[in-house]
Amino acid sequence: MSSNSTYMGAFVQEGVDAYNAQDFGRLGALYADDVNYTCAPFQLAFTGRDAFVGHVKEYAGAVPDRKLTVRQVIADGDTVAVEYSFTGTSSGVHPGLPPEGEPVRAGFCSVLRLREGQIASQADYLGGE
Repeated sequence: MSSNSTYMGAFVQEGVDAYNAQDFGRLGALYADDVNYTCAPFQLAFTGRDAFVGHVKEYAGAVPDRKLTVRQVIADGDTVAVEYSFTGTSSGVHPGLPPEGEPVRAGFCSVLRLREGQIASQADYLGGE
């Protein structure tokens, strides 16, 4: 593994650890103030760290015991592709999720573009488990 890949893997794991711990301040610090976020399958698109962290907080209420796990990280310069698995239990408050108490499982990929050591853009692509 190259030193860039090692650094990017550690950077991504820092974000996953903050996400899983619901440490929204630590997670937000990884993102640029003007980050652009998109998730086309859910028709989400917004700009700004506060909007991104707000989205993560909202989803934390929908799946409070959620756990994100890194499957693979591929880095090329300031672009990073991350494959994740997501597991948790639905609280029943989000219309796009199963009823309360039912499991939530998903696989997805994020393409991150970094600028000056922070995430300047993130595009999420959803798949199966």
